[in-house]
Amino acid sequence: MDGEVTIKDTTGSPAPLGFLGLGFAAAFAGLLNMGMIPDALMVIAMAIMLGGLAEVLAGIQLFKKGDTFGATAFTIFGFWWLGFAYINLAPAGLFNAPMAAASATSMGFFTLVWGIIATLLTIVTLKIGVMGITVVFVLLDLTFFSNALVFFGILPLGIAGLITLITGLASLYLATALVMNAVGMKMPI
Repeated sequence: MDGEVTIKDTTGSPAPLGFLGLGFAAAFAGLLNMGMIPDALMVIAMAIMLGGLAEVLAGIQLFKKGDTFGATAFTIFGFWWLGFAYINLAPAGLFNAPMAAASATSMGFFTLVWGIIATLLTIVTLKIGVMGITVVFVLLDLTFFSNALVFFGILPLGIAGLITLITGLASLYLATALVMNAVGMKMPI
């Protein structure tokens, strides 16, 4: 029609940022749970800065692009990382309000419910049709469920740590492949 203007979105995708956030936070959490790193400080830092803030920022940008799935997934999981950090910092007196540590049972149900939500979102990835995203989400499901089993006293922490590390590495690969593909290098995703 005369007078219509078509606007082409030439902005970059924030998805690699979100997957890098998940990747770094999960990889370091996995290394901690496997006993490869001796303290949780780096995990908390990654949970806040990359798992939390980077994923939330990516999610907000995807809302602007009209990507309901990506926006929702990155935003809620970014807030999960921030919640995870708070759960771990509150008993140390965060904001001068020390709280009792969460019980293993509470944490078991916390991760179980998040695993259910992640699984429902995994079903959505099948419609998207990008194998790399589906693989990361299946691994994320396994991460939540294996950690829930740890909190319920059923699974050794090291096994859940290995699954979490693999999730992080898969997410880091996907993020890097998305960036490489965006500049014309063809990486399988």
